[in-house]
Amino acid sequence: MAEKIEMNAEVRTAIGKGIGALRRSGKVPAIVYGSHVTPVSLQLDLRDATNVLRKAGRNSLITLNVANAGPKMVLTREIQRDPIKKTLEHIDFLEVSMTEKLAAKIVIHFIGESADVKSGVGVLIREINELRIRCLPQDLIEEIKIDVSKLAIDQALHVSDLAIPASIDVLEEPTAEVARISRFVESKADEAAGAAEVEVIEKGKKEDPAAPGAKPAAGAKAAPGAKPAAGAKPPAGAKPAAGAKPAAAAPAAKKK
Repeated sequence: MAEKIEMNAEVRTAIGKGIGALRRSGKVPAIVYGSHVTPVSLQLDLRDATNVLRKAGRNSLITLNVANAGPKMVLTREIQRDPIKKTLEHIDFLEVSMTEKLAAKIVIHFIGESADVKSGVGVLIREINELRIRCLPQDLIEEIKIDVSKLAIDQALHVSDLAIPASIDVLEEPTAEVARISRFVESKADEAAGAAEVEVIEKGKKEDPAAPGAKPAAGAKAAPGAKPAAGAKPPAGAKPAAGAKPAAAAPAAKKK
């Protein structure tokens, strides 16, 4: 049996600019609405609401004890938070009838790992992550766990394979795939990208002899018309290039 979750509330009179003062006083504004009820504006204690919503999921029934108005059975439907502080800013509750079925979604939680996935030859494909259902509020569940460890390549689980309580009506097609194991195939684009990367690395290892700053090998002659490196001395007996000015003679040392 699910744990009973309760929270106290008061009818709210603050609206518009008064909401800011309400929040500064440690309260959080809320609203309760439903298909057969008139919407009611409420205010909750911020600390109490934070603690309750931390353990109550989307499909957890909450008994909202409203002062001077009696209890209301509600589900949390929308939570607004401060974008920086992440504190509660506003809460929307849906009031439900305990004798009327409602539509909801339950999360599918995949557990286990297939041997083919673990070895790298297969990959798990999740086709459905949430299951659409209809049931009475007291029969709601937060999630359903599915063990995929026994699946092999090309095997699949269908909605009809799931162990769902008889009190819950599943709104999905029974033949719809929930998950399957497919063979892992590397795409041709990935193979081409890998080959190109290897080629670039190989080219990068080869030194281009004509690259700027590259030194000639020992005993190698400079190419015709090539300019000597900056600061390099011409070899002994070499003729100056056509049009080149002779180097200025060094000044003679003065006699003392």
